[in-house]
Amino acid sequence: MERAKLNQVVTSERFIMFSKALIEDDYYKKMKTESKLAYSLLRNRFNLSISNEWIDSKGDVYLYYPNEKLAEDLNVGKDKVIRIKRELHEFGLLEEERQGFNKPNRIYVGNLEVIKVTEKSLDISDTKVVSKCDFRRSQNANTGSRKTRLQEVANYDTNNTELSKTETNSLDEDEINNIKCSNDSQQPLVFIGKTIQNNPALRVVVQSLIPDLLLNEPEQAQTVVTALDRGYQFLTSELEKNNSVLALQKQLQGDDSIKLFLTKIGGQQLDYMRGHLVDISQYGNYFANGLENRLKIAITTSQSASGF
Repeated sequence: MERAKLNQVVTSERFIMFSKALIEDDYYKKMKTESKLAYSLLRNRFNLSISNEWIDSKGDVYLYYPNEKLAEDLNVGKDKVIRIKRELHEFGLLEEERQGFNKPNRIYVGNLEVIKVTEKSLDISDTKVVSKCDFRRSQNANTGSRKTRLQEVANYDTNNTELSKTETNSLDEDEINNIKCSNDSQQPLVFIGKTIQNNPALRVVVQSLIPDLLLNEPEQAQTVVTALDRGYQFLTSELEKNNSVLALQKQLQGDDSIKLFLTKIGGQQLDYMRGHLVDISQYGNYFANGLENRLKIAITTSQSASGF
């Protein structure tokens, strides 16, 4: 067996995100393994949806994943795919909308409703990062089901030609107010919670860009959130100065324009990092520097407006 090296894990190999909730949450434990894998594959296609602007009028992200392709990726038959989709629907994790004759169905993927994340699920290499944190869901849901709506995310592309060389648990108000970690104000998750309290618009940006980083690498997530907060303030200031790119986005996107623009540029930086980051300990700093450079380029480049 050839053992994986650090640089392979961080950069060259491609992985899909698999939420621990599918294994640890009592509700989702009942799902079949194939359904859990299918859910992960569906979630992994969000970047494709965003780059293709597959976002409906309500801000919900949808995707296309033909049964034939899903059957091929799962190495199962078409009948099995239908059963898998039925189970995902029963667990409130998948909806399909017909688009008419000879048109593929739109697929909407639901958010996992994680009731509690314990110390065990936050364990990184047997080192306890946080003593115990309670995350409670507050997605918009029908009272009679576990159905949730997807967070509004920005549309971003992966064009890096103008970049300088110096370059997946959701948060809501209850979660921020009920993070029961240490009273030490320097704990990363406490810091993140306070930052989002002070700037609520960051919540959807953080949800869209770094859902797994919050649990797996909270210290790196703290640096990323700080950079996003600075970026938001920078864009707001530039909009007040009547920057032409941001003014156009304001006309197109309304009050959400800054949030969507920041998510777009942050997504570009994360996509770039997947192929270039070598030292995981520098994740946060690498993101912060790259985001700052990208934002400065984006607001002076008319082409950036066409990405929405």
